[in-house]
Amino acid sequence: MGNTISISFAADENFLSVWDSLTARADFILKFEDNINYLKKVLEDLRARRDDVLYRIDAEELKGGKRLASVARWLSSVQTIETESNLLVNEASEVQQRLSAYGFCSNNIISTYGCGKKISKMLKEVQFLFCRGDFEMVAETALPPVVISRDHWLVFGLDTTLEKAWKSLMDDENRVLGIYGMGGVGKTTLLTLINNKFVYEMKDIVDVVIWVTVSKYVYVEKIQDDVGKRLGLYDENWRTKPQLEKAGKINMVLRHLKPRFVLLLDDLWEKVNLTAIGIPLYGRKHKIVFTTRFRDVCRSMCVDDDIKVEFLSKKDAFNFFKAIVRRPHMLNGDTLVLAKEIVESCHGLPLVLLVVGKSMSSRMTVHELSHARDILQYSPDIDKKLFGVVKLSYDYLREEQVKLCFRYCALFPDEYAIRIDELVEYWIGEGIIDDQDGRRTAIHRGYYIISTLVGAGLLLKDGESGQTVHMHNIIREMALKINDGKRFVVKTDAGLRKLPVVRDWTTVTKMSLMNNEIESILDDPEFLGQAPLVTLFLQNNKLVEIFGNFFVVMSSLVVLDLSRNLGLTELPEEISMLVALRYLSLLGTRIKVLPEGFRKLGNLIHLDLEFTSSLQSLNQISSLLKLQVLRFYGSAAALDSVTLNHLEGLNDLIFLTITINEDSVLTEFLGCERLKHCTQGLYLEGLQVSVPSFAATFGELGCLRNLEMINCDIIDSKTEWQVVKRHQSPTPTHPNQITPSHTWFKSLLAVVINSCEQLRDLTWLIYAANLESLSITFSPKMEELICQKIATGFEVEPFQKLQYLRLYYLDELRSIHSHPLSFPRLQKVDIKYCPKLLKLPLIFPGRID
Repeated sequence: MGNTISISFAADENFLSVWDSLTARADFILKFEDNINYLKKVLEDLRARRDDVLYRIDAEELKGGKRLASVARWLSSVQTIETESNLLVNEASEVQQRLSAYGFCSNNIISTYGCGKKISKMLKEVQFLFCRGDFEMVAETALPPVVISRDHWLVFGLDTTLEKAWKSLMDDENRVLGIYGMGGVGKTTLLTLINNKFVYEMKDIVDVVIWVTVSKYVYVEKIQDDVGKRLGLYDENWRTKPQLEKAGKINMVLRHLKPRFVLLLDDLWEKVNLTAIGIPLYGRKHKIVFTTRFRDVCRSMCVDDDIKVEFLSKKDAFNFFKAIVRRPHMLNGDTLVLAKEIVESCHGLPLVLLVVGKSMSSRMTVHELSHARDILQYSPDIDKKLFGVVKLSYDYLREEQVKLCFRYCALFPDEYAIRIDELVEYWIGEGIIDDQDGRRTAIHRGYYIISTLVGAGLLLKDGESGQTVHMHNIIREMALKINDGKRFVVKTDAGLRKLPVVRDWTTVTKMSLMNNEIESILDDPEFLGQAPLVTLFLQNNKLVEIFGNFFVVMSSLVVLDLSRNLGLTELPEEISMLVALRYLSLLGTRIKVLPEGFRKLGNLIHLDLEFTSSLQSLNQISSLLKLQVLRFYGSAAALDSVTLNHLEGLNDLIFLTITINEDSVLTEFLGCERLKHCTQGLYLEGLQVSVPSFAATFGELGCLRNLEMINCDIIDSKTEWQVVKRHQSPTPTHPNQITPSHTWFKSLLAVVINSCEQLRDLTWLIYAANLESLSITFSPKMEELICQKIATGFEVEPFQKLQYLRLYYLDELRSIHSHPLSFPRLQKVDIKYCPKLLKLPLIFPGRID
């Protein structure tokens, strides 16, 4: 009986199996339309996940990261299955048409069954691939360069000292070298020369050279951050890690991955606990070099050798002075005698010679030289002489406005690279530079002042681009003395976790607390009454909370910078008390809403909301009638119709960067002539629009400097180029060549294209004569950057000012241009996953990654 039951049960299983199989086959036919619709839906979900992954990858790669191989394989699989799915959807469409026309005849049943089976299989593969795309990490930190070259001053008289230092450093028995000497004697220049020798001579025998500027406040976390950046460890989470964990990660990398490291520490004022930072000291392959003003610091750091940087000899000092003034022909007779006396009074200090030389370059009369000599000879003490030299150059500035701008630069950290355009905006915002004659005039005035300060040796320009300046730490010290510490409180890179103790807030007018660890500003009994504080720099801290009473007390604030405080998600309503505020930066914060009190900031002329990834709305700006500068490029608060109406009501607005993610809003924006002509940054996301001419439509934004398009299908008509050619004249000598008469994209400096799948070329870039940076990622249909057929006859060579070219995941890209281009300024080319790009028509001096 048991056997009977067993056989019967087996028969039931076989029957059920056959029945399930028949049911599944029937479903291939009966659920054909439902399944194809469902396949389309899951394909859209997969594309959305792919776009999210690509967006994360792009963010990481812009910071130097390298996408994980597993992520690259997944993206490749998505591309393959998307192509196959599209073909299957087309096949299904044909099957549906036959069913509609001829019904369920035998041939149609067979083809429907076959197609339905493939759809069912494809559904499972797409769903599986969707689940696999939930990546916790999409990129790994890129390997940092072994050593980074650094700029330096003119070099006189350091050859012997450099040779001695290098010989000591190359001694296998020496691990730690201390370089000491007077402030301004050339220690940093010597350390820079050592750094650059590794660039040109020793790059292959070290793993990494790390440069850290330490300065007066020895702050372990700040040094760890700088080391972490060089080792590729620094990310959004790094600053939240405890000191001990940072030290462990640094130690692991330097001990196991980069044991042949060189650590260069500039401007130590006291002993640094290298072990607390995470620097392994028990190996035999590393080198540590530091500069300091005090030999005692060398002893406390247990150096293997120390070297003193001496003053320049009389001969070297005079040659250096002549190189600075650049007018040696003016030095003869009495002026030559006076110049030698001035040089002798500088005691061979390069910094003093630099400042004096630049100050005197336009003051070479006997009377002017005599005045300078008398001031320098009056102060036999070196420290007083340094102050006297800076004061002399400062006094020569004459205009009080220029002097105030000089003193303002002391608010930034030691050796901090200050962006010139940002510095000018601060000056205008605070009212140091009057904007009554128009912002353009004010900006020109700001650049003139910077040129004056650089010419006087009080500011130094950085690099070849000259977009940033910095103040030498000695000059900064002198500037702070001129400022008077009671009025100017400057505690940058000091490791502060709360506001500094101030005995008398009623005397403080400017405060800079940049690059600290301040988490909250709470109510404080010290805030007993109104404070006259005008400027407050709190950028790059860890702010989470600001107590409302702080704004009540600080109601005199004119400039407030809260940028790059990632934990800051809200502002108190008491911000409405800042009725004098003219400049406010919330760049890079996670502010969710602008409080209602924002509407009362009627004097605000500059508001920066760029990259505010959580901001929901800009509605409160409608009351900011004096607003001249508004930035919300890359903000979650994109432009909408309401905000557009608000912007049109701001009659003083002349500088705008925006984000647009709705097709209809883009159309509305392009119809606003005034807003178009003041837009300098345009961030487009998720748009699908068709325009008659991309070049004509967006090229008319005459001030546009930055353009970014993410997941956009902006299709332009190719007939545009025939129209362009008809309306432009051939040159007399070349009847088949056309010189573009339009000035489209004349201000465009940077273009980023990401996941714009329908783009086939970017021929409109031939108009972007000043383009410096171009990044294109994941545009699978792009075949050419500059289409040869379209651009034929245009007498223009594109990319003449391009410095950076990045091309990623362009499956169909075959050419950049039809013939080799000179690329005279190109510094770096980064091309990956462009399988059909077999030739690079590039002639340039940079490097290819």
